[in-house]
Amino acid sequence: MKKFVILLVVFAAWWVISHKPGGEKPTPSPDPAPGELDLSGAFISDTAATDAAIVSALAGELADVIEFDQMQAEPLLTTGVTLDELRKRSREFRCDGECLSDKHPVLAQRVGEYLDEKLGNSGGPASPKQLSKWVSAYREIERAAARVIR
Repeated sequence: MKKFVILLVVFAAWWVISHKPGGEKPTPSPDPAPGELDLSGAFISDTAATDAAIVSALAGELADVIEFDQMQAEPLLTTGVTLDELRKRSREFRCDGECLSDKHPVLAQRVGEYLDEKLGNSGGPASPKQLSKWVSAYREIERAAARVIR
């Protein structure tokens, strides 16, 4: 009798769960919203997901560093040249000298065009407004790379 009651309770619980209003299957989460930069299809190797994660993390860190530097009494990142050197050196350190643009030429093209459009290519002094644009651009690269691995 005890087994029958347990079986009846289990059946009743299953029936209630499977027949609740709104359907039996959960609603899938929506696709991430598109941003200014689309990197879908830009990562094309067996390490695509890992490389996208590296690009996302690196871009986020660059944005963090630029923001932090601007809070210092004597910021170091004050010109386009120093900002570009930061990007180059950070990539070399993070990727152990490997150049992801060699593996993913579409990535290099899209990111390069995006940065040129948003930031230009001046190596001269960077105003606070221009530095804010650098931070925003790197945040968008961070999000765009993260979107391709979701």
